[in-house]
Amino acid sequence: MKNQLKYLQNLFYDMMNDYGRVFVVIKQSERTVIGNRGFTDEEKENGLVLAFNSKNYKTLQWTEDGSIVTTLGFGSNNKIENCFLHADDIVSVYSPDAKIKFDRWDMLETKDSLSEPQKIRNDKKDAATKGNIVSLNSFRKIKS
Repeated sequence: MKNQLKYLQNLFYDMMNDYGRVFVVIKQSERTVIGNRGFTDEEKENGLVLAFNSKNYKTLQWTEDGSIVTTLGFGSNNKIENCFLHADDIVSVYSPDAKIKFDRWDMLETKDSLSEPQKIRNDKKDAATKGNIVSLNSFRKIKS
């Protein structure tokens, strides 16, 4: 099991024990199965947030590779679905009550960070502010 997934598993159980509910964000793939329900078109594109609390899941088992096998209730009537969440499709775990969110860095897409315009420093502005910068060398004690 990857170290991130082991940490994610421990964090999941800690938040569940301390706060009573945990949310897991997963992305859609052919390896992840959400019972007969499956993924909607929107969930296929944006991912799915699964809510775990003491009332909506019956079994929960983490496999050796970090995948989750569970029986989870969906909707207001808690319709039971057998789920398999592949380790590579688990994006993050969070708890709004604990104000903690753990994102897997290996799941983040680098294209998102590249699409943002990079700020280029203006040399003229740096030169203008350079006069306001005081070197600390003149304030340091000289060792004898």
